[in-house]
Amino acid sequence: MPHSGQTGVYFPAANGSRLLGTLFMAQGDDPKPTAILLHGLPGIEKNVDVALNLRKNGWNSLLFHYQGCWGSGGDYTFKGLPDDTRSALDYLASGKHEQVDPDKIVLVGHSMGGWTAVLAAVNEPRVKGVAIIGAVCEPAQSYFSDEEIEAEFTPWLHGMTIAQFQEQWSALQEDYAPTQQVRKLTQPLLVIHAEQDQVVWVGQARSLMKNAPLDTVYHEHPQANHSFTWHRRWLWVTLWEWLKELDIAQTLPQDESSG
Repeated sequence: MPHSGQTGVYFPAANGSRLLGTLFMAQGDDPKPTAILLHGLPGIEKNVDVALNLRKNGWNSLLFHYQGCWGSGGDYTFKGLPDDTRSALDYLASGKHEQVDPDKIVLVGHSMGGWTAVLAAVNEPRVKGVAIIGAVCEPAQSYFSDEEIEAEFTPWLHGMTIAQFQEQWSALQEDYAPTQQVRKLTQPLLVIHAEQDQVVWVGQARSLMKNAPLDTVYHEHPQANHSFTWHRRWLWVTLWEWLKELDIAQTLPQDESSG
């Protein structure tokens, strides 16, 4: 029976907690490239429109939730996000879904998901490309008051108090700074940021580019906000044009990227 284009999934984290998500599948049962979509902190913007556009253009995508958020088990921790992403890679490589080509997987991360994508891709040959959008590149340059943390983050994060948030965030030093860890990336890298981003200062992306591989592609939008809320079309086209240039690229016989 042909698949319906999407299915709910769950798989174990390294510590056994259950991670929840949705696998969006392009038409046909032949193996296809797959993007793991990594949402931010706490993940209000989940980039479902990106998943739908990928599906229409012959790609699968996995949108999953880290431990301790949006129904996944366990407690949320910053340093655990890359490990959860590797668990997602394990799941896609398991052979459970014949529509997924385990040799054609990319990471697409927004905000803290961009931070996660860079750290998870280091020394990870299963990742064939990394795209980061409005990424946290230097945590030490981002400050959150207790009031902001209580209003915008901890209500959605299981096992995370305000004090724990502050303690864990302050521990994200050089080994957890994409501005430094990007030097270790061997995969193609796309960096997208908004000049007017009021959540993650654009200077973080510019600093990352100083250490990024020479073939890194950089796009900066002059007007968009952190989530590219009013510029989703531009965001999709920019991402898709880069994906099409990867060695793993696959499109429908009749390209529908204008959708």
